[in-house]
Parts: sequence; structure tokens; C-alpha cells
Amino acid sequence: MWKTAKRIVIVCWMLTLICSSFTQPGWGLERQSLVKEAWAWAEDGEIRVQAMLQPTKDEIEVVIKQESQEVSYVIKDEKRFSIAVQPFDDQGALTIEWIRDGTKKPELRWQVPLSDSVRSASAQLDVREAPWDREAEKKEGALDLIGAAEQGESELGTFEKANRKQAEVQRLADDFYADFTKGKKPREAVLRSRAATFEMEPNDVVGKADWLFDAKNAHGKIGKSGDVDMWKIQAVKSGLMSFSLRDIPLGQDYNLYVFDEKNRELGHSEKEGTEDEAVDGIAVEKAEWYYVMVKGSNGSFHKDFYYRLQADFLTEQGDGKLDEYEPNNSVKEPHVLATDFDETLQANLHSLADVDFYQFGVTLASTVILDVKEIPAGMDIDLYLQDPSGKVLAKSEKPKNASEQIVFQANPGQYIAKVAASSRSGFAPNTYKLHVETNPNPVILIPGIGGSRLEVDEGGEISEIWLGLGDSLIGINDPRHRRLLSLEPIRPNSVDVQPRTKGISIFPERADEGFSAIEYLSHSPIGPVRDTTEQYYSMVKQLEKMGYKKFQTLFAMPYDWRYSSTKNAAALKQKIDTALQRSGARQVQLVAHSMGGLLVRETLLANVSYQSKVSRIIYMGTPFLGAPRAYQAIRYGYNFSIPWMDEETGKIISEYAPAVYELLPSKKYFQTVGFLKKDKDEPYSYEEFLQDKAIRLPYSPLVKQAGKLHDKWDTKTINVPQYAIVGQGEPTLLGYFFDHYHQEWAPYYDKGMGDGTVPYLSASYAQEDMKKKYYVKGEHAKLPTIPEVITQVSQLLQGNDATQPGLRKSSVKSPSYLTYIISRSDGAFPEVTFTKSGRTITLSPKKKEVRDDLTIEYHGTIVVVHVKDGEELHFQADPSVELENANLNIQRFSSEDSEQDEETGQWYRLGKNGLVKVIRD
Repeated sequence: MWKTAKRIVIVCWMLTLICSSFTQPGWGLERQSLVKEAWAWAEDGEIRVQAMLQPTKDEIEVVIKQESQEVSYVIKDEKRFSIAVQPFDDQGALTIEWIRDGTKKPELRWQVPLSDSVRSASAQLDVREAPWDREAEKKEGALDLIGAAEQGESELGTFEKANRKQAEVQRLADDFYADFTKGKKPREAVLRSRAATFEMEPNDVVGKADWLFDAKNAHGKIGKSGDVDMWKIQAVKSGLMSFSLRDIPLGQDYNLYVFDEKNRELGHSEKEGTEDEAVDGIAVEKAEWYYVMVKGSNGSFHKDFYYRLQADFLTEQGDGKLDEYEPNNSVKEPHVLATDFDETLQANLHSLADVDFYQFGVTLASTVILDVKEIPAGMDIDLYLQDPSGKVLAKSEKPKNASEQIVFQANPGQYIAKVAASSRSGFAPNTYKLHVETNPNPVILIPGIGGSRLEVDEGGEISEIWLGLGDSLIGINDPRHRRLLSLEPIRPNSVDVQPRTKGISIFPERADEGFSAIEYLSHSPIGPVRDTTEQYYSMVKQLEKMGYKKFQTLFAMPYDWRYSSTKNAAALKQKIDTALQRSGARQVQLVAHSMGGLLVRETLLANVSYQSKVSRIIYMGTPFLGAPRAYQAIRYGYNFSIPWMDEETGKIISEYAPAVYELLPSKKYFQTVGFLKKDKDEPYSYEEFLQDKAIRLPYSPLVKQAGKLHDKWDTKTINVPQYAIVGQGEPTLLGYFFDHYHQEWAPYYDKGMGDGTVPYLSASYAQEDMKKKYYVKGEHAKLPTIPEVITQVSQLLQGNDATQPGLRKSSVKSPSYLTYIISRSDGAFPEVTFTKSGRTITLSPKKKEVRDDLTIEYHGTIVVVHVKDGEELHFQADPSVELENANLNIQRFSSEDSEQDEETGQWYRLGKNGLVKVIRD
């Protein structure tokens, strides 16, 4: 009988359709057509659902669904329904549909979100009948049953609205029937003074028809199968008259008919279900009588709920004329506007029952602004934004003739604007103005540390200073970078810093409004050199292809990356405001590489009001918990992932650069995996890192400031959808341990889990505000240039979070790698010669080697060589050194080795006979 269902956390909504008193207690609303009362709760790892049913002769199919799995059960003549559900997964909602025999659409639908209290124990949905529990309404784990979205509103919302309306109508009815005795029809003059009129049975024939007045609500009930209500109205002027039938009870189907005095039908409306009925544009003559009949279709009725009937006169023939956009009366037949429509049109509602639909397309994620203005007095027009299925995405329902506005963040696709008279509206000859405006949400590209080209003003002369090709290629004799980019505290123990060289000003390159500063880090005419430093160039070109325009919907955010994120946050705020002002949108999208992600977090956490100005954030290789490379930069020097940059230059730049300190491993990093170790196994605590002379950094004020910032960044959440792209496949520095054998601090690495700069733990760290993570094989500095990453970013900017080809939903567990750690026992620099691919390379403290297939790192007097293509290095023997006197040590790590060797590496010493393997304890 059952098929299959899925794990759920639920919010169970009891549906208790309010009876005539509208005061029935219960957990929810009663829907009289099927369910009287319902309960849901979590028990023993399952979801229990119970329902008391209304009597019906129809067969009812109950379908329980979760993603692609479902279970169905047919019931008939049942008074009670009780099941236990165990979902097959902890993601996705459970849906329960009630379908009456002979119908296709569910009459009732509940959606049950999942919760941690429900266990998933199998690969399929498991649903079973359960014994009735009399204590259901007393359960502590009570859950709500939520009405699932149907035609734009949740069923729950529809029921609540209907019940509120009925409660108001019932109060009017009580007053009306208190004044007038049933069976005795009141006079016309008396009824005209009432706010609303009500039927008085009998009224099933013309001779017993009840009064209906222009622009005044009349209410009645189809109280039993076959019941018919007749109403009469006299035309006070010649012209046109329209009739509307609204507030048809949920689950019922009423029809509307109009006749003249000779019983000739002038018009009818027989729409299916609870959709409003309308007969428009009936030509009438002054003083003539007209009759309106309300009748249930196929025996439909509801003894408790009132319908609402209204007639509206149009005094001149032209008042009810259809506008040029008709017919546009349904979501299936809208008037189609241009894609990315940005204009104002003038239209009208030719009757209270008229509804206007307009369809338009959006090509980029945009802020859609809809306005309805110039609504005449006497009319109350509402505005809705829907998807093509009719689901309401946003609405504006201001009272009376106030202008309506919707501001909505829309992903690419088709949308429909719906304009309709409010249920409170009277009718007046009218026109309204509908303005539809689509403004693409601008994209701001934010680089990381070292990722913005910098310029210097020296006595009025402006020149490039960061990675000026002539300067940086000087290598260890590069005085200009060291002199101009180094900082110092403005006073002892201050966290505020200034250029060490007086009288200069350094700022991000301004050409092309900053794009020149972030597309390439070098503008060398030599293609291979320029391409080595590419950052955002390819991504910018792709975004321009998609339709983004520089300086209008696409912006660059270069900044002086040496300074604290607390200082650079002001520049990002200004860039956000500029982007919004130029684009006309209400939100921006932020794409951040590396430390740029920390700048984003600081900006939005320190300026909470700016979170509402951001629609989504995409991080690429962001070190959320910091990275040991920062410690390397301050203590030993680092080349900022620029192959020809000398490490010593990086050390001098980093010495008092607040941003580098803010990239240090945070307290949470220490607590999770450690960072600095007393030996191979025992880590230092964060407190020891701050105090122990052997490992602490010399300038503690910046260390402490960075720690406080990370306490905020690592623990607080941002109310913006966020996505992280994590690079993998490169051996990545995890920290340093004290090698007691050689009496030195030695670096240690992961097994290719990180991106070469940011450890996997840090880049993949996520709180509840991170919606999704993606994993890609790629080096840290190159992440923004990888075609697959560019495609993923492009799709995310369009609201599509599906994992694109070339990226993965989960991390790689066994990447390949080959690494050599080279040192000397006497602490000197390990000068050594090796060959690879037929080329000879000599490591020297006076010369920097740059190779495409190698990454060479310098940690003081320890050199680390990462072989990107996995080809073994061949070290030249030293003919002058016997093995027992050899000082040169080589530790080799490879993914091809045994599990034990992967952990400890294979140790070699180099003498006159070449490499000899050494067994170490």
C-alpha cells in the first residue's frame, strides 16, 4: 500500500477549518473538506503524523514524498489516520498530499522540513501504519505541519486569510440578522444604509430574490447541495455593469449567472475550483431589473462559509473599455514585455474582477523594482510578483489608493507581475501606471594579499612599486621594494603603522578604475611573464560576455593590502555604495580571493547594515582561520606566490604589515590542528604562542590585534548567502616543529590536501552562514584564473549553485605529490645541484631559481622543493665528502610511498657516492 518516504524534521500544521463560531481551539486550522484536526511530533527517531478525518464517500489517496521517493496509501470511510515515517536522508523536506478520488490536484498539501531529532537509518523512505495515540496533543515534541506553496501562497496562508475574512463577515452577519427577522425581507431603503447586505432565505427563485446594490458587498451561503441564491438589482443609469463573485470557500466550486427581466441569460462565469467568477461589460438600461444567480457546481456547497457578490456600474460606455494589453487575465495568458524591461506602461482594471498579468525576463541576477502608481480614489489595487507557475514571490498590499511597490532580488529567468483589485476595493473608472525596472546586481572583484598593483608618489613623481618588473627581477639586491613598501609603527607598541620612508604616498593603481591593478600584477610586454601574474583578467572577460559592464555593473576593488582589514573596510564600503549608485540595484555580489574574503568578513561584521546591501559572497581560497605562510613571511620571508620575488624582500615588507599578522593561524586553528609543535607530536597552545620566546613573534601588538579580529571572524555569522571554492592538490605548509635531531625548526606539510598556500582546514572552514562548498585541483594564486572556477563563479552569480564540471562536492582524499626537504646538519645553507628533465639546477643563497614544474621555498636555511609533475630529482654526488662526514640531508615525501613513509618521509644523505638512504628512529 505504501511506496517509500524520507527523513524529516517537521513542522506539522494542524488544519482545523474554523467553524461558524470561528473560535475552535486546536493546533491549527480545520479544513472541513478532508481533515478535522491533525498533529505531528518526533518520537523515537521517527515522525508521527495523526489526523481526524471528515466523513466522505470518496476514496482519498495520501501520498508521502521525499525527493524522488514516495509512498501512497488509499483510504475510504476512515475516521482516523495515523502513520510513522522514517526518512532516508537528512536533507530535503517531506511532503504529504491528500488527493480526492477523481481529481488530479492535491486538495491538501503539507510540507515537513527535517530536524536533527529524526534519524535516517536506511536508503529509502520508510512509512508504516501506527496505532492511534490519544495523547497526541499533549506531546512535548509537537511539530507544525506547514501548508506547502500552491499557486503562489502557502495553503496555510490561504486558510488563515480565508478564516480571518470569514470571522469579519460573521460579525457583520450577526449584526444584520439581529436587526432583520429571517423570512421577512427588509425594504430597499433600509438595506441601502447597511455597510453590507446578506441573503435571507428563501431566495432560490426570482420572486424571492434578495437586494443587490452598486459597489456594495452582498454575502450568502450555498448551504447544501442543490442550493441556489437569487439576487436582484435595478439599473440607476444606462451603461455597463460588471458582476464579481469572490471568497468562494476553499475546496468548493461556485458559478455565476446574470439574467434580464425576461429570464434571458446575459452572461455567465463557470471557472473551475475556488477561482473568482466574473461577468463583465453587461449593457444595462436605466430602471430595468437584472438578476444574478449563484449556484454550486456539481453539488458543491459549504454550510459555514459566506461568498461575496458585488455589482459595479460604469456610467459611460467607455469606462469599462478593455486596455491594449488585454487579454492578460491569467498567468497562462500574460501580456509579454521585453526582457530586462525598464519602462512605464498605462493600463486599467475594467472591473473589480479584472486581473492583469505581465511577463518579463531577467538575464542577470538583478534587483527588480515594480511600481503601481496613480491609483484613483475609490480603488484599492494590489501588486504581486510571481513565477510562471503562479507562485507568489513578493507582494504589496497597501490600503486604499496608496501606490504599491515591490523590490525583489531576482535570478535570471521569467517573472510575472500581477495587478488586481483588493478585496477591500470599490470600483471606479480607472487607469494605473505600472513601472517595471530591472537593474543587474553589480559584481565587485576583490583580490587578496599582494593582489593589487601599487603605485608610489615620490615628490610628485608617480611610478609602479609593487612588482615593477625591473625592480623585482633584481632579486636579493632589490632595494626599492624593501625601502618603499616597508612599514613601521607610528609610535612604540602602536598597531597603527606608516611608511618607513618619509614623504611618500602609496596607493592602488588607479588606471581603468582599478581593473588595471587586479587583472594582472605585471604589465610586462613579455607574454609569459605577464601571464604568470594573471589574476582577474579571464574572469573579467567572461563576466563581460555575460552582460556585465565595467564601471556600471562590474567593479574592481584594489587596495593597499599591507594594511589592516579594519582600515581597508572603509574602501570596500565606498565601493559598494558606488556600485549601487551607478547600477540602480539594491544589492551587490562580492567575489573575493584569498585575504579578500577576510576583508569582506570584517566589512560586513563591523558594519552590519551593509549586509543587506549584499546578495551573495563567493570566496576563493580564503584562509578563514589563517595560514602558516604568514608566520613564514614574518619569521623567514615569503615571496607572496610571486616566483621571482625574493623571500627576504617579503620578510621586510611583512615585518610590520598588519594584514600579514591578520593571516596568522587563529586561536581556532591552534585548537583544531595545532600549528607550532615542540616535537613531531606535541603542539604549542595559542597562549604559549603569545608568550614563549622560542616561537613568539617580536611585535606582539599586531599579533594580539589579529587574534581579536579572528575571534570575531571565526565565530560570528553574516546574514548573506555565502559560497566557498577550496583549492586542493598542492602540498601545503601546516606549520613548524622543532627537530631535536638537527636542533632546528623544520617545516611540515600536508599530503596535498591544500592549495599550496592555504591549508585545507582553513579554506574549508564554514559556519552555518556558508551555503555550499566546492573543491577544485588548483594552486592558490591561480584559483581566479582556472576556467572551471570561472564557470562556477559565473553560475553562482546567476543563482545556480549546482557543482560545475571540473569541481567536486567533496574533498579529494588521496592527491598525488612529491616533495623534497633539503637541509644541512651544520645549519648552513644547503647548496646542492640536481637535474630534472635534462636541466641542471643549483640551489644557492645568492641566486633564485624559477621553474614552471617546481615550487622552491626557503625557510631560513631549509629549502623545500615541490615537484609539480611528480618526476624524481637526481642529485649530483659530492666527490669531496665521505658519507660519514656528509652534512647534506634530504627528506623525500611521496604519495607513491608506503603509508609509513608517507608520514615520516624517506631520509637520505649526500656524499661522494650520491644519495644513501638513512634509517632514523
